[in-house]
Amino acid sequence: MASKDDFEVRVLISKGKRAAAAYVHADCANNAAPRHLNEVLDNLLNPSKAIDEWEAIDWCKWLIAGGRTPDEFASTVRTFDNATTCGLVWTPNFVAYRCRTCGISPCMSLCTECFKKGNHQRHDFNMFLSQAGGACDCGDTSVMKETGFCDRHGPNKSVNTGKAPSDLMCVAQAMMPRIIMRLVLHLRENSVYGNPDAYKWAINDADAFITMLLDFNNMGGLMRRVMTSALTNPQMYRVLNEQPDPLPETDYAQFLANSKKIYQEALKGLPNPVPLDEYKDCPSLQENLVHKTFLEELVFWTVKFEFPQKVVCLLLNMLPDADYKEALTRAFVLHYSRISMMLERSADPDTLSNRVVHVSVQLFSNEGLALRMTEQLNLLHVMVVSLKYMMSKILIQNTLHDPDKNFHYVVDCGRPVMKEHCYWPLVSDLNNVLSHRPVALRFMSDDSLLEMWFTFLSMFQGMNVNQRELNQHVEFEPTTYYAAFSAELEASAYPMWALVSHLVDASTSSLTRRVLTSCLAALQEWLDAINYTNPVVSDSFQVSFHLPLHRYLAVFLCQAVAKQSISLNEVLPSPETLHLLMMHPLRVQVAFYEILNGLWVRNGLQIKGQAMTYIQSNFCNSMVDADLYLLQICSTRIPAENFLNIVIEKFHVKEWMSVAPYQAPQNSYLEGEHDTPMLESFLTFLTTLVSVRTNLGLLETDVNRLEMITLLCMGDKTHSQLMELMPERCGTSQSRDFEALLAEVADYRAPALEATGNMQQGMYVPKSQIWKQEYDPIHVLLRAVHRRDFQTSMDRYTDDARHGFKLKTTVSSLWPPFREPSKCGVAYEDPRMILRSRVFHTVALIVLYKAMQNHVSEHVLALIVFLLEQAIQINESEAKNEASSMCTSGSQPHRPLNDMDLTNWFATDSLSENLRTVIGRVILTPEPEVSPITYSSDSSDLEWENSESDILMLEDGTWNNPGPSTQPSNIMMLVPTVPRNLPMTTMAPMRAIQPAETTPTVANVVAVVPPPMATSTTEGGENSYAVALSSNVSVMSSSTNSSSSSSHPALPAPPPPPLQHRAILEATNNEILAGMTAIAGQLSASSSLAVRPSTSSSLVPTRRKGRGSPYYCRRQGSVEGGGSTSNNPPSVKINESVVSLLLKLHSQLAGVPDSYNVDEAADRRNPVAFGDGTFYVARLLDRIAGMDQQCKDSIQETKNRLWPKQEEGEEEQIQRENKEREERRRRAKERQRQLMQEFANKQKQFMESAMETETENSKMDWSPTSAETSEPMNQEYDCVICNQSSPSTEERPMGLVVLVQATSVMGHRRRAPHPERSTLPTCEEEKESLKTDDTLLSDFDRRCEELNRYFDPESWLLSINIGWEGGVHVQTCGHHLHLHCLKSYLYSLRSQQRQQSLAPDKGEYLCPLCRQLANSVLPLSPQLGECSQMVRSRPSSMADVLNELGDFLRENEQTPSTSNLSEAMGKAMEDMTSSTQLKAMFKPQTDKPSHQSLFLFVTSIARTNLEVELVQRGGSLVTLTAEPPNPLLPKRDCIVPLLHVLAVHARVLALWPASMTFQQLCRVSMVNALAPIEKEVPLLIRDPIALLLHFVLLLPLHLDQTYFTTVVKMVYNLVYYQVVSQISCGLTGAERAKACEGASVGHIDSFAAALALINQSLGESELYMEDDGAGCSSTQVNVVALEQQVQKLCLPFLRIASLLRHHIYNQPLPDIRAPQSEFVRLVYYLELVTEGMDWGCFNSAVALNWPLDTDAHVHRSTPSTWCLQLASYAQRYHIAAKSFLVDQHITWQPPRLLELPREYEKIFTYYHERPCSQCHSVPQETSICLLCGTIVCLKQNCCKQQNVCEAVAHSLECGAGTGVFLVVTSTYIIVIRGRRACLWGSLYLDDFEEEDRDLKRGKPLYLSKDRYQLLEQQWLAHRFDHTKKTWVWHRDAL
Repeated sequence: MASKDDFEVRVLISKGKRAAAAYVHADCANNAAPRHLNEVLDNLLNPSKAIDEWEAIDWCKWLIAGGRTPDEFASTVRTFDNATTCGLVWTPNFVAYRCRTCGISPCMSLCTECFKKGNHQRHDFNMFLSQAGGACDCGDTSVMKETGFCDRHGPNKSVNTGKAPSDLMCVAQAMMPRIIMRLVLHLRENSVYGNPDAYKWAINDADAFITMLLDFNNMGGLMRRVMTSALTNPQMYRVLNEQPDPLPETDYAQFLANSKKIYQEALKGLPNPVPLDEYKDCPSLQENLVHKTFLEELVFWTVKFEFPQKVVCLLLNMLPDADYKEALTRAFVLHYSRISMMLERSADPDTLSNRVVHVSVQLFSNEGLALRMTEQLNLLHVMVVSLKYMMSKILIQNTLHDPDKNFHYVVDCGRPVMKEHCYWPLVSDLNNVLSHRPVALRFMSDDSLLEMWFTFLSMFQGMNVNQRELNQHVEFEPTTYYAAFSAELEASAYPMWALVSHLVDASTSSLTRRVLTSCLAALQEWLDAINYTNPVVSDSFQVSFHLPLHRYLAVFLCQAVAKQSISLNEVLPSPETLHLLMMHPLRVQVAFYEILNGLWVRNGLQIKGQAMTYIQSNFCNSMVDADLYLLQICSTRIPAENFLNIVIEKFHVKEWMSVAPYQAPQNSYLEGEHDTPMLESFLTFLTTLVSVRTNLGLLETDVNRLEMITLLCMGDKTHSQLMELMPERCGTSQSRDFEALLAEVADYRAPALEATGNMQQGMYVPKSQIWKQEYDPIHVLLRAVHRRDFQTSMDRYTDDARHGFKLKTTVSSLWPPFREPSKCGVAYEDPRMILRSRVFHTVALIVLYKAMQNHVSEHVLALIVFLLEQAIQINESEAKNEASSMCTSGSQPHRPLNDMDLTNWFATDSLSENLRTVIGRVILTPEPEVSPITYSSDSSDLEWENSESDILMLEDGTWNNPGPSTQPSNIMMLVPTVPRNLPMTTMAPMRAIQPAETTPTVANVVAVVPPPMATSTTEGGENSYAVALSSNVSVMSSSTNSSSSSSHPALPAPPPPPLQHRAILEATNNEILAGMTAIAGQLSASSSLAVRPSTSSSLVPTRRKGRGSPYYCRRQGSVEGGGSTSNNPPSVKINESVVSLLLKLHSQLAGVPDSYNVDEAADRRNPVAFGDGTFYVARLLDRIAGMDQQCKDSIQETKNRLWPKQEEGEEEQIQRENKEREERRRRAKERQRQLMQEFANKQKQFMESAMETETENSKMDWSPTSAETSEPMNQEYDCVICNQSSPSTEERPMGLVVLVQATSVMGHRRRAPHPERSTLPTCEEEKESLKTDDTLLSDFDRRCEELNRYFDPESWLLSINIGWEGGVHVQTCGHHLHLHCLKSYLYSLRSQQRQQSLAPDKGEYLCPLCRQLANSVLPLSPQLGECSQMVRSRPSSMADVLNELGDFLRENEQTPSTSNLSEAMGKAMEDMTSSTQLKAMFKPQTDKPSHQSLFLFVTSIARTNLEVELVQRGGSLVTLTAEPPNPLLPKRDCIVPLLHVLAVHARVLALWPASMTFQQLCRVSMVNALAPIEKEVPLLIRDPIALLLHFVLLLPLHLDQTYFTTVVKMVYNLVYYQVVSQISCGLTGAERAKACEGASVGHIDSFAAALALINQSLGESELYMEDDGAGCSSTQVNVVALEQQVQKLCLPFLRIASLLRHHIYNQPLPDIRAPQSEFVRLVYYLELVTEGMDWGCFNSAVALNWPLDTDAHVHRSTPSTWCLQLASYAQRYHIAAKSFLVDQHITWQPPRLLELPREYEKIFTYYHERPCSQCHSVPQETSICLLCGTIVCLKQNCCKQQNVCEAVAHSLECGAGTGVFLVVTSTYIIVIRGRRACLWGSLYLDDFEEEDRDLKRGKPLYLSKDRYQLLEQQWLAHRFDHTKKTWVWHRDAL
């Protein structure tokens, strides 16, 4: 039977594909189970055959077509396609669009076609390069709004296509299961290898087969339905996979059995996370997979093979079928838990992650589908279990606190799962499904799911612990912090914000409570696990920034209060628990400031990176803001005293709060230099805590406004920078009011192009009122990633205040304008309540007390003053609701006040009382004994450092030191400031402080005399100026005795105090100074003292003589040989209140005593007022005075006590001093004004004299005797290296700094009939219009080929100029130097380390003065300085001038010179020669070049530079007054020095008789019509400008101007007849005859006469071949138009001649205001016409000049001779002769870059997939040459030739080494200049005039005309080297 079947199959196949298909189709249409089809398929789809066999695939296509061709069948099926969605699937690097205006899901995307056909005008959309692949969502209403659909897709776009014939798809329905089965069998067969490479090979083998399936899918919905039915049909899967029993012995049956075994093994090989007991019944978490459809098994193999791109595309292409989409989603979820295992094990997790997301994002973006999967397959549980299982495999023990007692486990951030972000596909999918509200609500309503989620989050709680390095710098910095922050952001914060976004009203309050309950339970478990039960645990040397559980608690708590009306009391735990919860966020805050202050510097840069990331815009809402909010809540729930004491302790500033006169025992945690910065950090944190309202009731709009202002204040920002840096709640869309807020707070500043060529972008700057009213320094500090950002904001604030608010010049430096916080929400207590605590009041007093000793910075003062203001503010608001009894005096009951006991200094929390309370004596803390200090009596080693305010007062006391002392008392008196010029004899006696004599044991006393500002009233009411230290102070007796103070020099007077202190001290200084003699006697009577240095802090800082570092004397433990019987501990008398300290501080800042005036309070009440320290201190005093009458009285009493009323005489003295001071200021300003005026006058005189000198040097003496009598004056030049001025001589030449470079700018000129600027093609039609054969370069190449064909090289090389391609351009900065100085300079450059972008070995250097790039030097000929021209004798006629010129040319003999100048000129010529490459046509055929070719190169250099200058002038010499100064023209030119160098070489090379050419040009020569050389180029087809340059370079450059003018006249004659001859070739014989009518027979005075002469000479030649006929009478000729054409074609010569005259003779160019007058002005400027005439009589012929004095007919004979020469040549080569003549003078457009389209999208769409013309592959970085439009492969090896990449090679070919390329994929311009390249910038900007490099934002881009113009100007002016500084060596790799 089998043989019969095989036979039938062979017969059927032999009929051919079409016939067999028709037969099978008929069989399928009539039978439900077609026998013949299955038999054919058994043969075609035999597993033993290769799956990619082309014949079998083609048979399948024909069979499905059912008798039609496959193409016909496909077209027929498409007619029944009624799909309403696009569904186009793309792979990575596909260009797609995303419209946020139309999108419902943030993942929506559109293909280019659907986007362009939809209406997205003014929408928020962007173009992007797909990273993971995707699919078009056009038509899908679950993903995007219908308004964004294109015209082909959408529910309403369904076309009634009718019902398809029933038999159309019958064969496809029968075949499709077998086809899919064949693919499944192939995948099974190739899975046995288990090798990723084998998987790739298997997919590659099936590529053609899968492509066939994709082609079927692309037929439309009808065929797609057939395919999806086969994939999702369980019965068909079961039938094709079942094995009959018993198993037949056929090959297929055996293969199927083996395949089944392989399949079963593969199922076991794909592991699954172990499910929890409660989820063992969940289908998607089953340990054993059971597949019921082909689709499920195909998804399994997709997972197994790591998501091969081709299979993924096949699965996704069928998604438009809704039933299939659900089936695929179900199959995907069933395998989801296994995907996490694959991600973990993959060798390429990044690629796998992209492909997983490629699938999942298409499935989970549908809300309904995601909800069904959640309900039916526990999708959320699957995702969380998968995440939890992935992380559970990388757990390590947590090391927070005591590792031995920590039983918590966290993820290891160093594992690949974390570092390579293997988890991000799972997190991305979770965030995607949580964006659907029903799914998110179900998540939060499931307690077990929440418990599992917080268990997962606890794995991140406390991860990546940092241990502070104390001894040495960490050797290897860890790189785990980025993985840790990324994990918390993506796996914790993203889902958190997704969940919170759905909790918007009270209806979901129960869900919030569930989350908070679960979160608090997880936190409690975590605290127990880390054994953190007591907040006193020390954690100062470690920190983890990762506390996701705390942040969940904070964020959900904030949302509950703000949106759901839940009170804090309902959800907050007990205060004890809050106390524990507060400690870790507080530790993070402290560590943040520690890192900024350098305490963690030994941990390397990574620790600073963590601190910056913590507050970075992407993280701050989720981290620092949440931490601050939790701390703010805790601060209002924990007693303020406890809270502040904890914060002070954690910030390590408790010891700083000591008021001891010595440095208190230092905290072992801090190094000495870090205590004050930590104080500032403590106050900054406290200010932030009480001020920030981000989460305490501030509206979202106000928060966004504040964030935007903060960013703008730190620096001007572009629109995209603001969008990017605005803090975001991860995953949430940008604020809808962004643009409106931006318009309110900022002004747009359009970009300006700087003179240097630097390009700016459109920036937003804060409005002026923002600085005045809304600039918030505290919020800037909170958001400033770098501390310098805060300082920048303050600098900007100060600048704005000085300019915008007219700040007074007396204000030294502004204090930060800290803003009063807004009101908190009604549910919150104001955090400022902690400022009512007595602890804070004590802190404020101590800080102010130390401020008076200059121990704190102004920033600290600003903070403490602001905090005191807020304390008063909150006190006033609370006082309205409270009735408090205030004390009537500022005194306290006598009770001991202990140092650093901040809680007990004040008796109550009453702010009013505490501000007035005077703190008298503070008992010091005992200090451990240390070794004694030895004092030296050598006064020369002792210098005073501190002012009197550093000297403190000590009370007598000891530490109960036992043992009597037998030593006499020793007294050391420290005396405050004494004016050094005050003699000691003038001091009155002062009451000496005697030691106690009541006991034999006397305490050693150091008597300290304080400054008056430190005095206070003791309890006894008397003033105390000395406090005795205990005997602990080590004093050693000396045997040295002195009898008088004059012989005791151990205590020199200290330096004078600061000016602001001196006035305060005047009132009491007399009494202090009066006692110095008595004190000196006391010191003499006792013993001399010697001071020994100590490393600890000191009572009095001292400085060794001759050294720069101070050393200190510290209180020591015992007195050598003595003791004391006193039992009183040492204490410090403060005798200050907050009020008294503020008054003193105000005076100190103001610099005058009693500076505070309460009457000025009204000026300070303005809420937006600003100022320096005095302003803010005064404003604080105003507020204190306004609290109550007692405070006001206290201020006045304190003022009276500190500054008693002065006598009237003293007031008058002060007034007189003030008047004198003002008078001195006035006189100083007057002297300054006089000096400035004198300086200006001298400068003016210098400039006038310099101008006179220059004028005298430039004058030309036209008197007949000037040439003989005037001696040349050599000009002097300033060398910029040695700064010496000297003339340039033969032996010591000077040179001009120049940059020599090759140029092809002139070669890119195009013929005038074409548009001025060619267009870069963006479509096929425009491509045809861009031609490269219409350029000057291509035309010149053709002309040179023709010249070489018909003429002798010795002749034609002298008849042209080259340089249009690869010409030499020379430019200068205008600075000079000695050549020997340059040699030394270059040597020093070469000896230095390698220059970044300079090649000194190639002669490159930077001008020492202006730093412009240079690579050569032009030697300056001594003749340049001559002020008279060389004239042999004053010629009497034009003929004489011509004769003398001929003699000059004949006498051109150059003797070789070996001077330094000639060598330098040779070197300059070598530099110019080596800068370019000549074409092969101009290169010598032998090793020795011809003189003509070298002469051609030399003269062409002059031509190139003159033509380039003409281009830079706009192509003409017309100057329009309305235009700004020409940016292309260089500031200084080097034409004349260049001509001198070229002339020297030209004369050496001119070995042929140049005078012969001159004779032919000037008069009838002795030669015949034919040239002496048979193949010499006739004059009429020679380049006249080349001839002019020949003569200029061969004649002496300093000839009299008359000679130059004569040469120009002669060459103009030739130009004129060339142009007339050229025009005549374009006229018919009749037209020529008509134009000649009325011509004068004698003199040539019009075009008609000249044409008649030409017609007479050439009329019968071969140039005119046409038959004129007899219609002459009716021929019309516009003679005026012909005359205008003559003038137009003569202009190029006149312009070059004018530039030569302008440069050589230093004559200004004529002022030409209109293009119509350019010809007239130039012929008069060149003296071709010297007489005035009527405009009607003027024409180009009047400029002809002939030497008529020798031959009356020379004006006719000479042109006739030229014509005969041409006629003789035309007789042999008439076509070539006419071609030469017609193309002799062509009007060329100025060189331009290609015109670019306005929209960048046109360029990108057309070019990003465009193949390279050379390798025919699509470049990775497609680049376009903006000179010619060629596509090149940038940085690719495919087009590399001779180890040079294509872009570099093209720059040499197209631009002589200069290339300008547009990189399509990045929008950037790359400029190649020689061996260097740079990123120039982008020509395309978005709506906000910003660049979008690499199209990262994808916003629409438009051409910036200013930038395009700048690029073109830099190209034309050859200024790339000077304007761009970021050059790199390209090394031929571009």
